[in-house]
Amino acid sequence: MHHAEIEAIVEVHRQAFGEAEGAEIAQLARDFLDQSKTISISAERDGKIAGNVLFTPFVFKDHPDTSCYLLAPCGVSPKYQGHGVGKEIMEASINHLKSIGTDALFVLGVPSFYPRFGFTPTDKQTPYPDLLTTPEAWMTLELTAGSVEKLSGKTIAITPFMHSHWWDTSQHG
Repeated sequence: MHHAEIEAIVEVHRQAFGEAEGAEIAQLARDFLDQSKTISISAERDGKIAGNVLFTPFVFKDHPDTSCYLLAPCGVSPKYQGHGVGKEIMEASINHLKSIGTDALFVLGVPSFYPRFGFTPTDKQTPYPDLLTTPEAWMTLELTAGSVEKLSGKTIAITPFMHSHWWDTSQHG
């Protein structure tokens, strides 16, 4: 991925998350894009990146052979929100991750958005289970039948996402 594409993706997340969270989420996206195993899916409109979603490896310590990814962040430029960009990147992402043999996706996100793509609340642990005060925000999408049921125990996200504040749902309403 070349520098201009990285900058365009970072800018999409900065705009999508607005004044309050934009700078921090943009930096997180930049940190994720520096990781070799990050999967980035974008949608273009008018020759520019209009939306982007990133997926990073998510490991269940007792089940290292189960291929899981964490979805974060998912952002659409305000100019293109409400025009199907989010749907396009989510559907393309799910198809791509299935095609590479991913077993399950996890997201700590908006409970009203992700279920339309098949995500359901899960009781599997986050890296900081004590900080999950909004359990309906922690969801999974099983891509390989039977893979999620067997998962248990401690989970590990990539290093930039292992800071506890990312997992504290008490700060979001």
